[in-house]
Amino acid sequence: MRREDGFTLIEVLASIVILSIVSLVLTAYFTNALSYTKSNQNKTIMVNLARNALFYMEKQDFDQIKDFFVTGKHALKGDDCKLNSCVKPEYAAHFNTGTLVSVLHPNVNGIEYSIDIEYQQELAEPRPSPSPGAASPNAIDRSVIRQYLVPVRVMVRQAENGSGRAPVVVEGYISDEEIR
Repeated sequence: MRREDGFTLIEVLASIVILSIVSLVLTAYFTNALSYTKSNQNKTIMVNLARNALFYMEKQDFDQIKDFFVTGKHALKGDDCKLNSCVKPEYAAHFNTGTLVSVLHPNVNGIEYSIDIEYQQELAEPRPSPSPGAASPNAIDRSVIRQYLVPVRVMVRQAENGSGRAPVVVEGYISDEEIR
């Protein structure tokens, strides 16, 4: 009788099972990597939108901005500016509302975002010195800075309520034209 060399059915089935397990593990790894990359891409978009809003605010008249945020104690809410109009009259008094709608309620890649800009009063308030009478040589006079800078917090979130994503917050300063 002649003996034929080759793989048995059990060996073939065992190799197919091993290859299937390895391919499932690799598929799970790449799926996880894809979702992580997509999440980072969304965060990057939101950070860039926040920076864009901060840049827009820096290009506005500083006295109007200071009057709006510091004196008026207002905040810009993206939900107040939808469908090419802003519902609050104080927005129209200080800003070009047509442009403000585009800045506070942008649409990127078919996803709507809502941007809120609020004044950070706690950063502008004077802090008590650690020891009265002893001022450090590196101490910064906050009263001088306050007249040239307005600290703001820009928060970006997806406009749809059920998105479940955490908002992105960027803090920055709006500076007076005199020191730019």
